[in-house]
Amino acid sequence: MINSLRHPFRFLSKAVLTLNLVLWLLRLPVMLRIRTIPLLLKNLGRSENYKRNVLIELQDAVEIVTRICGLSVFRARVFPKLCLRQSLTLYRTLSRMGYPVQIHFGVINDANGFQGHSWVTVEGKAVADTARSEIFKAVYSYSSAYSLPASSDRSEIKRSTKDPHV
Repeated sequence: MINSLRHPFRFLSKAVLTLNLVLWLLRLPVMLRIRTIPLLLKNLGRSENYKRNVLIELQDAVEIVTRICGLSVFRARVFPKLCLRQSLTLYRTLSRMGYPVQIHFGVINDANGFQGHSWVTVEGKAVADTARSEIFKAVYSYSSAYSLPASSDRSEIKRSTKDPHV
């Protein structure tokens, strides 16, 4: 806390980010009902008039997002499960901060049947993953507009999600 007082602008930036996340998460259930995931992801990405927040480091932003997403108020049935809630929030926050972020949606077929999971990567490394994402087969991935070029694996995923009749 004393460190925060030495850098009041950094503390204020974190407080503003926290408030922004809480307000956005309260709207998330409605957004998921009225928009498809691809359309939602397109709208969540960084806009041109959004400036990178240099006062908040990547690790600090990830920590704030994971703490806010883990609050008990967001565990109510109306909100999505933790991995989707956290992944969408991380994708929105980090892409707007200018990081090359990708969101992945995957499935696994185990003894309990099909299970889904979502996670976010920055420069190919999983960020704040709520499960072991390497055991899931990615079926859909989406990059922010400012991400690094797509790898061959991701281009195969994108091709497989297109309409086969085109």
